[in-house]
Amino acid sequence: MNEHVAGSGAEPDPADAHPESDAALRGVIDDYMSTFEPEPEDTAGLRERILRLVRDDLYRGPSTHLETGRGNPFSISTASVRSIVRIAVDSVDGIRARSVDVEPAGDPEGSAATVALTVAMRAGIPFAATAEVIRGSVAAAVLAELGIPAVRIDINAEDVYVD
Repeated sequence: MNEHVAGSGAEPDPADAHPESDAALRGVIDDYMSTFEPEPEDTAGLRERILRLVRDDLYRGPSTHLETGRGNPFSISTASVRSIVRIAVDSVDGIRARSVDVEPAGDPEGSAATVALTVAMRAGIPFAATAEVIRGSVAAAVLAELGIPAVRIDINAEDVYVD
């Protein structure tokens, strides 16, 4: 068992934090493996490789899977992607980001992104003109930070505030 000690640089083992999930995953893998009889050399370490992938995902949190312009796939935490968009939205005068959803798009999948967001806007701001400023800011940030274009940016104003 991997003990995480502050300042030691050791990472905590995600399986230690979720023993029930780990046991359930082992059961699913065992059930799947019992449906066919592979050669032992084909399955060496398979269970541990699967569990490591799942544990790593639990540890890091959800990821958004994208692809560079040259076709190289990469993952970035979904929270980081949302943060990039939030900063771009919040940079527009009188607008504050509320919810942000970024989904892989394009052909091949992940070579572009679609963005859906809700915003709160200051009273008196003309929405149509400001929406274009928001789209420009988000498109520029996504391209600069992720290296892919935002092919669609949907904006929903869900609240109005007074300073």
